[in-house]
Amino acid sequence: MKKLSVILFIAVGLYACKQKRERPADALDTARAFIESSLKGDYAWARELMIKDSLNLYELDIIEKKYKDEMSKKDKEGYKNATIVVHSVDNVSDSVVIVNYSNTYKNKPMPLKVIKRDGIWQVDFNYTFTGNL
Repeated sequence: MKKLSVILFIAVGLYACKQKRERPADALDTARAFIESSLKGDYAWARELMIKDSLNLYELDIIEKKYKDEMSKKDKEGYKNATIVVHSVDNVSDSVVIVNYSNTYKNKPMPLKVIKRDGIWQVDFNYTFTGNL
C-alpha cells in the first residue's frame, strides 16, 4: 500500500509538471512573466513568451549562456530574489506596448517591447538592445 501511494504521488507530480502554463492575457502581464522567468533562469518559459525570430532567439541565447556559464551563485540568487519595478507603461498603439522597468537587485532601468500578434502578446526582446520600434 505504501509503495502504491509513492507511485501515485510521483505520477501526480509528473502530471502537474507537464501541464502547460497559461499565457498571460495582456501586455503588462506578459512583460512581467518574461522578466520574472529571465530573472529566475527559466529561459524555456521566456522563449515561449517572446517572438521567435533569429534576433530575439540570439539575444536570449546570449543571456542564457552568461547566466549558466559566467554568473556567480551570488548574482543568480540576487536575481532570483529580485522584485520587478515597473516605472512606466507606454501604450504606443493597440498592439505595441513599451514597459520600462528595473529589478531590485541591479536597479538598472530597461525597456521591454511587447507586441500583439495573432491575438497573443509576445515580447520583442531585441528592442531592449536596439530601441527600434
